[in-house]
Amino acid sequence: MTAAYDLFVRELQAQGRERLDGLSLGNLRQLTPDEHTKVLAALTQAIALRDSRAPIALAVLEPTPATVAVLRTAAPLPAAGTAAPDHFTLECAAAIGVLEVAPDALDLLEQTFRTTDDTWSRGIATDGLRRAHTGSDASARLARLVRTQQDEELKLDAADTLLLRHGWRLEDAQRKAETLTLMRAMIGGDTAARDAALLKVLKTPVQGWPRP
Repeated sequence: MTAAYDLFVRELQAQGRERLDGLSLGNLRQLTPDEHTKVLAALTQAIALRDSRAPIALAVLEPTPATVAVLRTAAPLPAAGTAAPDHFTLECAAAIGVLEVAPDALDLLEQTFRTTDDTWSRGIATDGLRRAHTGSDASARLARLVRTQQDEELKLDAADTLLLRHGWRLEDAQRKAETLTLMRAMIGGDTAARDAALLKVLKTPVQGWPRP
């Protein structure tokens, strides 16, 4: 067995605090065909057991319409405005949003971002909007959140997520200063500067996910 498979098994079987670290995703593209089959079966079983770590891993391993069907069956997405979804349902919505243009999934993620007091739920929603399909309107949703949020922390989170979605990263030394300038303009009080910064970010191509 490869190191990639051994890591998957070890993480899938983890308990306690180690389980909260989730499943590594990069190694899922390093599996042999036989290991791929075994991991697919294990993740499908984990979905049936409502393991919140499994949906995005399955989306990376098997980015197909069949996976979307599995996720939608395991966690039918509630309509916006209904009771707050649990973490597993949110993870399924985020994974569906990666695989297809899914307004109902993004509705749920955006609603959760706006309204939840649960830090973990907001993190799932934020990641889901950042990773969402390049053909979706996730960027427009994030820009709207930047424009409308009164809560400074949420506005900052929305701006940061939008920047990351379009490849503006502080780790990029060549664009660090410009990224900081865009961030400050997006969350500042000058409406014209904010909208100009948003326009510049939105004109930058969305970075597809997962990246090679």
